[in-house]
Amino acid sequence: MLHKMILQIAMKCMEVDSATYLSQFLVLGSKASSWCEKHLKEKSGATDELHDTNHSTIFEQILLDGLLFGSNLISILTSSRAAKEDANMMLITGTLISELLNLTKASVMGNKKICNVSSEVLKVAQQILEGTRTLCLSYSDASKEGTTTNEEKINEKRDLSFTSLTSKIVNYAIQTLYEIGVFAASGGGTYVTMLNLSWKGVVTLLQTNKGALDEKLKVGDIITTLISLALEMLKSAAESWFLVPSKASPSIAEAKRAFLPIKFFLINAVRICSAYPLEALVVQREIVSCALAVSNLGFCFNIESQLRAVREALAEFVEPTSFLLLQAVTSSVAMDPSTKCEVFECLLQTKRQVGFLTTEESDMLASAFSTGCDASLPGGVLLFLNILRVAPSLGESTTLELCKYLGNLFTVLIHEKIYPFVLGSEIPILGNSNPTPEITWQPMHTFVVQTLKAFLIFVVTSSSVVAWLEAETILLENLFHTHFLCVAIATELLSFVIRHAETALAYQIIENTLSLVRIVAPHGLRPRTACSFNSLLSCASSGIVDRIFTLVSNDEKSGIYLALLREGFPFGSLSDNVQKIAIERLFTAISEFMEAYCREKGGSDARLIGFPVHALASALVFCDLKDQEIFDEKTSSLLFKFTSTLIQNYKSAPDNRIMDSLAKLISSSVDIISKTKQLYGYPEMSGLFKDLNSLFTPKSNSNTTFLPSLGRFIAGLCHMEIPEGDENSVCTALWNLNHTMLRERHWAVAHQAVAAFGHFAAHTTCTQLWQFVPDDPALSYDVETGTVTDANRFMSELKASLEKEVALNAAGYSGEEFGFLIKEGESLQKMVKTSTSAVVPMEICEEAPETKKRKIPEGFSEGVELLQRGLKVMRGALDQNDLAELGNEISSQMACIEKVISHLVCLSDL
Repeated sequence: MLHKMILQIAMKCMEVDSATYLSQFLVLGSKASSWCEKHLKEKSGATDELHDTNHSTIFEQILLDGLLFGSNLISILTSSRAAKEDANMMLITGTLISELLNLTKASVMGNKKICNVSSEVLKVAQQILEGTRTLCLSYSDASKEGTTTNEEKINEKRDLSFTSLTSKIVNYAIQTLYEIGVFAASGGGTYVTMLNLSWKGVVTLLQTNKGALDEKLKVGDIITTLISLALEMLKSAAESWFLVPSKASPSIAEAKRAFLPIKFFLINAVRICSAYPLEALVVQREIVSCALAVSNLGFCFNIESQLRAVREALAEFVEPTSFLLLQAVTSSVAMDPSTKCEVFECLLQTKRQVGFLTTEESDMLASAFSTGCDASLPGGVLLFLNILRVAPSLGESTTLELCKYLGNLFTVLIHEKIYPFVLGSEIPILGNSNPTPEITWQPMHTFVVQTLKAFLIFVVTSSSVVAWLEAETILLENLFHTHFLCVAIATELLSFVIRHAETALAYQIIENTLSLVRIVAPHGLRPRTACSFNSLLSCASSGIVDRIFTLVSNDEKSGIYLALLREGFPFGSLSDNVQKIAIERLFTAISEFMEAYCREKGGSDARLIGFPVHALASALVFCDLKDQEIFDEKTSSLLFKFTSTLIQNYKSAPDNRIMDSLAKLISSSVDIISKTKQLYGYPEMSGLFKDLNSLFTPKSNSNTTFLPSLGRFIAGLCHMEIPEGDENSVCTALWNLNHTMLRERHWAVAHQAVAAFGHFAAHTTCTQLWQFVPDDPALSYDVETGTVTDANRFMSELKASLEKEVALNAAGYSGEEFGFLIKEGESLQKMVKTSTSAVVPMEICEEAPETKKRKIPEGFSEGVELLQRGLKVMRGALDQNDLAELGNEISSQMACIEKVISHLVCLSDL
């Protein structure tokens, strides 16, 4: 009772006059806090009820009064100037703060032992924490005030003492607030206000006292604790959704409530990392692991369709904050480039690159929080892409390192664990729309390409030439990759740059690509690479395409020109004059070839190559050429005769090699006819129907070779009037051709057959469409057994297939299709490993014995130099005169001269 009365009297006296006896009040507050803490610990540690109820009630009231007394003292100290000017007063204040904070911490942690006044104690404790934060801020501001006058220099010693005492008070306050914050986090929502106040105090005091903290206070430990608290709560929430079966999917409001404290911990960690970059570097591994865990968990939520709302909440609340935490480290000027490289490599690491990654996680949720298995790769890819999006804020040196790691990104994208995610999943993107951000779902493949495009824009427009050269080199390397995904992405990125860059840069990319082609595949390109090169050319200006076409077409012995034509050279991108010349060359070549072939009835084996036929077929399939202007009646009749001769020779071919060559020629011929609408009205078309039908007899074993071209041919039948009836042999032949296509069970051919028949049925005037469908089409078979047919099943599958074709852009991947993507990714990865490990011999064209050893005559090199100088003079003269009328012709001729001189330069170097 005596202690209670003393505190009550002291509080009344303090209300009357607090300034005169402030030091005595501070001493009393310190002793009261120490006494209460001591007895509170004794009460909390007691295992039996030694004290009666009356004694406990009195003690709890004294405890509450002691906290109230200390809270009032803190308010007085905050507004008192005298306490800041007296060193002895500062010592007493420091003792009071330490004792009062100890009592507050003990009261909060032992709150369950204080039954009668527990709520009142928590309220006063909150006031003490907030008051301590305000007092420390006041002292910190006072210690930072500059002393420049002579009078203030007299008090320099006092200022140093005040600063050191303030530092001790602030350090102790941070440590206590940190411990209370950790305890409040384990309260399960009981101490929400206490949690906010404690961590608010920790962050605020750390931010305002940089450089004045005690070495014993480990800021890195505080950051690690915040990350651990966030991950523990995140894992607990994820387990409740993954492991506990629930009929109802969690709502987005429920998910946001669960993620709100996680965001609270992470945002506080971000603020501390921003204020203490050096300390953040010490715990960079924990920071990267946290960002990876959050990103990996997002992919786990992607797989479960019932957790779509949770995935959106994660993208809105947690992912941006966790990335800010990672960005606080990577954008720090204190982090050297080598350390940043370690972070980038950690995000894109695979078992093939890093030896310590040997953990195999079978549980999807457990693997999401593990950074030692391939399951962390999806999260790492997403984080690396987000880093690319903020590259402008990371500095020039970091941008260069990011360019170097683009190669690692391409390697990871074709990993068997990443490939299905890139092609078969969608991710939520948090937009910056006003007034509130919105979540939009975007295919992962689209996100990858758009992010890389944005990064390339920054690289190209920045002053770092080295960074662009690094990025260009990696893109050109992947243009020749064995995996189609790398080729597709590299092609799209280079096309994007060529389309929007200046002419000089666009030509440089095209020229570098051509130079690389001549080195890697001088005797011919793979179809995929040739197609990619054509895509690049289609995005370039007509002047660039004219020059490249002239360079490659003049080298008739090179396989590059042939490969480009076969894979759809963009004739539409040529200038009008050059395009006219190029097309005339194609038709002249095919006319001469067809005449010679028909005249010799097949001729030698060299005629079987038939490049002019393949080139024109490719040009018509890939380009929108005006066939009415280039096919005259004589050439059209010759084309039908040529195709009929090919079919007859195919039937009597002596071996498979000749049959394969003839089959390719027939397919190209049919493509030429199918892409030329006017030919469907020729009388020779009836004979072609019968000839084509004769190829697909039951005894033929090579029917599948013609099916792709046949599908395009059938789709074009809607342009002609077809006489219907069983007695008409032409109509019967057409029915049989459709039956052949629809019976084929190969998935690609079945898809093409349905598409071709659907186009024909939608535009034809025929009324007996059922006659075009066989009794046993591939889509009529039972999926499980593959033996039972049903016409209704075919019509249902046909309808579903056509509807799916219309809605293909909005369709997503089902779980079964996603599983197929995973298997496909594993198969492709094995193929890539096999192709990269095998030694591919170079194709060397054998030369005649008399041309193997050549000696360049004397004076040859000097003559080549004179030619080069002359070419330079000619270009200078052309630039000084207005020759717009002859611009295209002169440009083509100059390109030819330049090509010849370049070849002579190569000879002179031998």
